[in-house]
Formats: sequence, C-alpha cells, structure tokens
Amino acid sequence: MNYKQVIVVEGTHDEQKIKSIYPNIDCIVTNGSEISRETLNLIYQTSLIRDVVLFLDPDFPGKKITNEILNTKGNFKIAYINKMKALNKTNTKVGIEHCNKEDIVLALNNLISLDYTRDSITRLDLLRRGLISNENSASKRSVLCEKLNIPYVNGKALLRNLNMLGIKLERIDEIIDEFKS
Repeated sequence: MNYKQVIVVEGTHDEQKIKSIYPNIDCIVTNGSEISRETLNLIYQTSLIRDVVLFLDPDFPGKKITNEILNTKGNFKIAYINKMKALNKTNTKVGIEHCNKEDIVLALNNLISLDYTRDSITRLDLLRRGLISNENSASKRSVLCEKLNIPYVNGKALLRNLNMLGIKLERIDEIIDEFKS
C-alpha cells in the first residue's frame, strides 16, 4: 500500500479497520450514503494532488456513493471486494469493517484504474460474446466480473464499466476462452 494514497470509506468503523492494517494511511470518511457537497469537493480536490482510492461497501449505498464521486471526474482508483467477503458473522450487514485483513490487502493491491477517454467496446461486442441478450448471459457476466475483480452488473452497466476501466476486447476473449474449456 502506497502511503501517498488516500482511501475513501463510508464510515468510521471502515476507517478503523483500514487503519488497523495501515496505521499511517490517510482516509476520507463519507459518513454514509448521504455524502455532502463539501465531502465530494474534498475528495475531488484531493484527487488532483494525490492518488484517491474509493473503497466503499459492496452494496447499493456503496455503489451510489461511488457513482456520485465518479461523476466529479476526478482521478480515482477503485478497490473492489466481493459482497460475500464483506458480510458480518450473522450475514445481516455488509461493510468493509467486516472484511478480514487478507481480503482488504488483496483488494488494495489490485486497484482498478479508470480511463474516461475510451469507448472501444460496443454493445455488439458484448452481444457476439453472449454477455447480453442471451439465456446464459447473466452467468457469463458473473464469471467475467469475478475474473476482472469488478462488481457484477447488468449488460448496460457492464458496457459502461468495461469502457471506463479501459479493458480491451482481447482480455475479455481470454477470460471467455478460459471458462469455455
């Protein structure tokens, strides 16, 4: 973990968990899904001078916060963790605070960089590969998303995410070939 980075988390318990692993890391806490304009501005301004990693809960509010932050068009990286790894012991709550150290370290070592300048993958590309409008497309998307270490989404969101992340068709084809065998 690079201490020049700033980690954005949802709550103080998430921050405590991150700091228990990386004591000197700087964090910005959004204070839940109702992120203020001031906090959004702080995150954006920070992204202009330091690497900002979005490490938000893998649930609906976490995705909502991530999208709000991404809409500022700052310079961000995303750390993603599977929802099953972020459940508490009774499987009733989701949060970074419930993850084990190994999963957090793995997520922060496999950051997703965003590329807003490309739209190289088309809807037709996904259709030809059976990732949309096919009876097995949901399961294919699930495997693809897992292999790319990104959240599972519907076809329209997958197209947007693949282009935003700058993922090439060749990489998608490699993964599809792996699970065909």
